[in-house]
Amino acid sequence: MTRQVLWIAARFALVYGALTWLAAVTPVYAALERPCVRVANALLRESADETRALSLEPRDGAAVYLYELRVGSQGRRLERGMHAHGFVELLFIALVAATPWGVTRRLGWALVSGAALVFAVCVLMLMSDVAGWEAEARGAMGLAALSGRPYAIPLGFVAGLHQTAAAGLIPIAFWTLVTIRPGAPRG
Repeated sequence: MTRQVLWIAARFALVYGALTWLAAVTPVYAALERPCVRVANALLRESADETRALSLEPRDGAAVYLYELRVGSQGRRLERGMHAHGFVELLFIALVAATPWGVTRRLGWALVSGAALVFAVCVLMLMSDVAGWEAEARGAMGLAALSGRPYAIPLGFVAGLHQTAAAGLIPIAFWTLVTIRPGAPRG
């Protein structure tokens, strides 16, 4: 391992450690989660007899998700503690901060597309949580869990990433692949 790689790894560890400490002592995660909640709420499917709503509210010094499902005259409201989906965003910020920057278009593209990818991963993880809450709410109302899906897209592929926290590997893999510069050609 080269000295430069060790230096980048050390900077990443320091920045990520500082960011996670900051997130633990301030409401950083709630601030990162709010835009994800707005997008996940906007993407909820509704019909004439089914309505859904998702929000994030402060509660007892923390934040909680509120998910409400109404099917006909029946309704169910679930309250769940906020997850730290924003850890994926903090990983990405630490990767960007640890990377030696030159003024290149390639790194600018990586920053913009990586930020969009990370945001999408966080929204998809939240949507996977909502799908579970939907099944729980339907079960509590005596309805078939599979009879309604809160989102038009299948979320099974995200559930595994979310449950194992492997979603954090996505920004690491992305950033590594787009910022590695190929070596000189061998002759």
